[in-house]
Amino acid sequence: MKKKRYPTYKRKYKRKKQPRRKILTAIILCVILAVCNGWMPPRSLKEVKDQSRIFGQVFLTYIEENAKIFWDEAYIVHHLTEEIIETPVLLNESKKYGTENRVFMFTSTSKITFPGAGVSAIACSVDSMKYICKRFSVMIISYDKMNQLRHVRFLKNKEGVLAHMAKHRRRLIPCFDAVKTAFSEELTPCGDIAHWTNPKGGYFISLYVMPGCAKRVAQLCKECGLTLTGAGSAYPYHKDPQDSHLRIAPTYPSLDEVETASDLLCVCVKLAVIEKLLAEKAE
Repeated sequence: MKKKRYPTYKRKYKRKKQPRRKILTAIILCVILAVCNGWMPPRSLKEVKDQSRIFGQVFLTYIEENAKIFWDEAYIVHHLTEEIIETPVLLNESKKYGTENRVFMFTSTSKITFPGAGVSAIACSVDSMKYICKRFSVMIISYDKMNQLRHVRFLKNKEGVLAHMAKHRRRLIPCFDAVKTAFSEELTPCGDIAHWTNPKGGYFISLYVMPGCAKRVAQLCKECGLTLTGAGSAYPYHKDPQDSHLRIAPTYPSLDEVETASDLLCVCVKLAVIEKLLAEKAE
């Protein structure tokens, strides 16, 4: 008895055009334009440098005109005072200059409702939205409509979101005040060894210690059982050229834990600064 052979369906996938193709295209265009304008091979080191500079300018211009901006509005409604601060909307500003196709704005409710179980959103131009939807159509079978419905029924509208965030604010303000009080009482009398921000929104305090001490402060804290966000984490590739920035997030622990951690952090800052000054003196 012959086995039935069921028909197989092969889906043809178009190979995605890689960004490097665009870069290669830009380089080829530069060469073609140069040849059409009477370009001649360089005959000396000076000509090589001059032509490299020209090609570089043309290439960078092409890249700049096609660059994209990925703008994360992670803390757009996370106010820490009664004052509601509204920043200009990047997408609206870009429309004034005809560059709206460059902008992709993102946000979510991960720090409004539940981290990892919220609802995300994207804002961009009409053309960019068509581009995104075309790719999402093969990436996502269906959205979590039940979760979307839960959020709509719970938050309802902008006023509902702001009312919910006011509850967060009432719980978080004592924690932020505890950190700033510890810094003022423990670090300010020590002179110019540290300064910090007084945020009106967002869920972080930026602490700037003496240059060259941030990593050491984080290490000392870790050895004492306090884990901080990595030194320089707010910089691209975590590379802080001054090694001075620490991002303090007093949102998760209880108030008692925040107070204890703040006191410990101040001790570690003082110790790291003393070590640095003694090392410089020894040299």
